[in-house]
Amino acid sequence: MSLFLEKSMENDYVVDGALAQDLKQVQEMWEIRESCNPIIKAQGYNYKYDLSLPIPQYYDIVEETRNHLRARPDAILVNWGHVIDGNIHLNVITPGVFEEDPELKSLLEPFIFEAVVRRGGSISAEHGLGQQKSKYLGTYAKNDDA
Repeated sequence: MSLFLEKSMENDYVVDGALAQDLKQVQEMWEIRESCNPIIKAQGYNYKYDLSLPIPQYYDIVEETRNHLRARPDAILVNWGHVIDGNIHLNVITPGVFEEDPELKSLLEPFIFEAVVRRGGSISAEHGLGQQKSKYLGTYAKNDDA
């Protein structure tokens, strides 16, 4: 893992990182990670996207989506993932608003899916396609067999 982090930093894929030095630190890091979903859920409605991207383009989707949503300062991006396999959990939340906003959703979809496919990624990563994205399968699948 340290070699991966070192090479990723040399190639400017990663700006900063931390490696657990013992099992206690591993547990503490997992507690932080596992707290992400409940914390953002308590803040407002969460538009969740489980994506995979080539590592060199891993964070580009966040920057592009943030730029796309410039006119919506009420929409905040909160993201985490596992760089080693290119999986990113892109979340857009609307603090204080707990119901879906159809206008915001139409800004996000299919924009995010198109941006992911353009980068050679997948709209269905660690947690699968799900019911919400099934209507996009024929449009954004990598091939007819997908």
